[in-house]
Amino acid sequence: MLSGTDETSSNQIKRIPIKEPTWRELHDLKKAGQSYDDLISEMIGRERDFREWKMIADIENEGEFVPFNPEEILKSE
Repeated sequence: MLSGTDETSSNQIKRIPIKEPTWRELHDLKKAGQSYDDLISEMIGRERDFREWKMIADIENEGEFVPFNPEEILKSE
């Protein structure tokens, strides 16, 4: 059985069933000449960036973030 990290399996084509209205919306987001793979990869990157930003914003809003001085940390080593 091939694992997901094997080079031979990393380029396999996978099918994702989606309803036609969803496909139409996805199609509308696609740029001319852009593949669906590229579009979805771009969307994944934006979602990861958003989740990271949201986590940082939540920490700042909750007051759990404590600023630090890297020079002080390096001096203590």
